[in-house]
Amino acid sequence: MEKQEQEERKHIEALDRKIERLQEKVIKKHKEYSVLAEELSTLLDERHPERKIERAKQALYDVYVESERSLDEIIDLIRNADEWI
Repeated sequence: MEKQEQEERKHIEALDRKIERLQEKVIKKHKEYSVLAEELSTLLDERHPERKIERAKQALYDVYVESERSLDEIIDLIRNADEWI
C-alpha cells in the first residue's frame, strides 16, 4: 500500500509541475495577445476613424442607460456642466 501511495504522490507532484509550467505559458501568451490586440485596435482606429467615434457613442449610450436618468436630465447636466465644475 505504501508503494501505491508513493506512486500516487509522485504522479500528483508531476501533475503540479506540468500545471505550473502551463500556467506560466498561458500567462505569457495572454500578455502577448493583449499587446497585439491593443496594437491591432490602434491601427484599425487609425485606418477607420469612424470606429473611434462609434465606440464613443456606444460608451455614452451605455452610461446613459445605466444612469437611469432621462435624456432631458442628461442634456441639462451637459449644458450646465460649468456649474458643477
